[in-house]
Amino acid sequence: MVINETKFPIEGKNQIFLVKNEIRDRFIYIFANNVMQKEMDKLPVIEIRELNKHITNLDNFQDIFSVADLDGSLSLDEQQFSEMFSSPVRLNALIFVLVLKGHNKLKMDYVEYELRENSFFTIMPNRILQTGSVSKDFQALILIADQTFMEELRPENRSPSMMNYMKIRKNPHVQFTHEEADQFTKCFDSVREKIRLRSHCFHKEVLLNAFMAFLLEMANIMIGKSDKMQKPTLSRKEELLNQFLQLLLVNCKEHHVVTFYAEKLCITPQYLSLVLKELTGKSANKWIDEALIVEAKILLKTPQITVQQVADMLNFSDQSTFGKFFKKHMGMSPMEFRKSL
Repeated sequence: MVINETKFPIEGKNQIFLVKNEIRDRFIYIFANNVMQKEMDKLPVIEIRELNKHITNLDNFQDIFSVADLDGSLSLDEQQFSEMFSSPVRLNALIFVLVLKGHNKLKMDYVEYELRENSFFTIMPNRILQTGSVSKDFQALILIADQTFMEELRPENRSPSMMNYMKIRKNPHVQFTHEEADQFTKCFDSVREKIRLRSHCFHKEVLLNAFMAFLLEMANIMIGKSDKMQKPTLSRKEELLNQFLQLLLVNCKEHHVVTFYAEKLCITPQYLSLVLKELTGKSANKWIDEALIVEAKILLKTPQITVQQVADMLNFSDQSTFGKFFKKHMGMSPMEFRKSL
């Protein structure tokens, strides 16, 4: 195992002393992250399908995208929903909550927040969540998006700037004005109306557009509050995440191994995966595989391109290897995926 993550020359005793400190700090960091990751791995992972089972007033699309009302005067199902989060869990979904009335205490990544009327709260995928007290008059709107649904957004729309991502990540709790809350309530209602258009020939496409409009409206309100939000100055690890994602966007079709990206960032593959796992809940290999699947799905939607050509364009050794990779992640062959479109 390579311990000295940063590549730099050693000059003199002072530099040697700094290197020893660097090695010591890396040992401590790796040990601490291994302990933290083992603890996180023990936590239950709640999928969107499980969430939907316990929400009574729900409009749902294929268990990958839903809008619902939450009520403090809980029904039996919603009591089970509340109990589900009484202990720490990890959520495998992107969730937005707008509080209409009452208050609710919760912890995300062990940091406590108190939500009250007009609070807007964002829960990124793989964050650790635990609920506390909920007032009897608590009412909220909630939108839940599974990763598979988010991946359907067009690539140019799935690439918000890293600074905006980090701004939301560091400011999950934002207080809206009454006017902003009323405006955003209409966004929830609009998405809900689109979910109910079940006979629409292009139902998923309509929903994706509605979700994009929802995100743009959210971004518009957030920009107006930027002066009050914590500035998204990136830490060293966040800089690495930013640089990795930029590299992945450009190189994922050609380069499928972690070593390539680690070398570009002048760090070891182990350290890159540790940083990504800490910040996003996903390893470097997982990021690379998911990027490849997205690119494969985009190419397979073009009927003029054969499966063999897709395999070549994504730098697989042959069509069989690509087919096995695709089926492992999608549960169907490339041809079956193409026929399902």
